[in-house]
Amino acid sequence: MNAYYEERQVGKGVMGLLLGPIAGLLYVICLPFVAVATVVVLVARKVADPVIGIVKNLALFGWRPLEAYLSGKKRKNRKG
Repeated sequence: MNAYYEERQVGKGVMGLLLGPIAGLLYVICLPFVAVATVVVLVARKVADPVIGIVKNLALFGWRPLEAYLSGKKRKNRKG
């Protein structure tokens, strides 16, 4: 049983040696695509955030739930 365990470990080592360079090559090939995608997402956020803010203000009609005005609006005293 001990010999079987050692034999299996050798197989894992060989597979690791074979798959290591392949995984590294795959990483190097995909890295430029990841960089371009990151730049595209950052630029899209910079452009879309102001547009989303305007659309949100239009859709909510200036509704602000945190401003409750529980004491009522301040009125000017009219003395005339």
